[in-house]
Amino acid sequence: MSEPTTLRESLEAVIGGIQEAPEPAPEPVEESSSAPEPEVQSEPVAESEPQQQTQAPAADLNQLAEQDKPQAAKQKKDGIVAGPKSGPKAERAPTSWRPEVREHWAKLPESVRAEVIKRENEVQRTLKDTVEARQFADAISRTFAPYEAYIKAENATPLQVIDNLMGTAVRLRTSTGPELAQMMAGMVKQFGTGRFGDNFIEMLDSALAGQTPRVDPGQAQLQQSIQQQLAPVQQFMQQFQQAQAQQSAEISYRAQNEVEQFLSNVEFGEDVREEMADLMEMASKRGQELSLSEAYKQACMINPTVRSALVQRSKTKQAQNQSAVAQRARAAAVSVPSSGPSMAPRMESTDIRSAIEAAIAMNSR
Repeated sequence: MSEPTTLRESLEAVIGGIQEAPEPAPEPVEESSSAPEPEVQSEPVAESEPQQQTQAPAADLNQLAEQDKPQAAKQKKDGIVAGPKSGPKAERAPTSWRPEVREHWAKLPESVRAEVIKRENEVQRTLKDTVEARQFADAISRTFAPYEAYIKAENATPLQVIDNLMGTAVRLRTSTGPELAQMMAGMVKQFGTGRFGDNFIEMLDSALAGQTPRVDPGQAQLQQSIQQQLAPVQQFMQQFQQAQAQQSAEISYRAQNEVEQFLSNVEFGEDVREEMADLMEMASKRGQELSLSEAYKQACMINPTVRSALVQRSKTKQAQNQSAVAQRARAAAVSVPSSGPSMAPRMESTDIRSAIEAAIAMNSR
């Protein structure tokens, strides 16, 4: 290609160079009439090959998107919509812990807290599963309570007493005549003549012969008449007592549910249960009304461990507030501008006008 010698040839050469630059579209560029060189046609063809190669990844992405569309449409059709995952549920410290120990709950690692909660759930499940066995054992203990002195006098245990009584009952039902007579003779000697002497034999003979104590007929008739007259009163008293007992049971049941619900919603409910009961009982004896919330507040102040935890928590909060106030004060001190009307240097007055302006500036501060 020869060097341009005229202005026209120079302009044509510049236009030809612009047309030879690579275009974003792969379309071929038409050859200019003013640039007949063969290099003009070869350059666009060479440039179009990288453009076609760069379009290949975009086609692959479009193909992947088209493959994902049926699956997304199927999820939408089935009503399955992916939502944000919920975070771990915040667990409170076990209520069986002492208040001062529960204050360190938030400092424990997550794995330790999870293991503690798992163990507490197992304990609660075990207590729930064994509630009937514990109630039965409690009923047995209450049944034997009035006879503890006799059991200790025999140097026996409740289980041994049950075994002896059941064995006696079985022998009374299954023994033969001679065995039963021998058994009864032993009981008479041990519990009859041993306590009442030989007169017990006569009393036993009279009872076996069917003799009953003699009763005055007039006195028997009087007692029967009194019982007939008192029968309506006794019936009314029985009905009244039953209704009163039923009403008292309903009130006690509602009160117990209310107390249990209140204690489950406060932090130290299980720790101050006994103190609350004492306070409310004392207020009831004095004829005063004490709500559950007031009893809870007073009980928290009475219980030493709960009071210590609350005082320590209050001190920590007060220290945090003081630290926040100090930080705000420091931030405010740093943000105060170093220059202002009050920090303006005082100008010496040299004439009447300047003296008046200085006086006005001083008074306007």
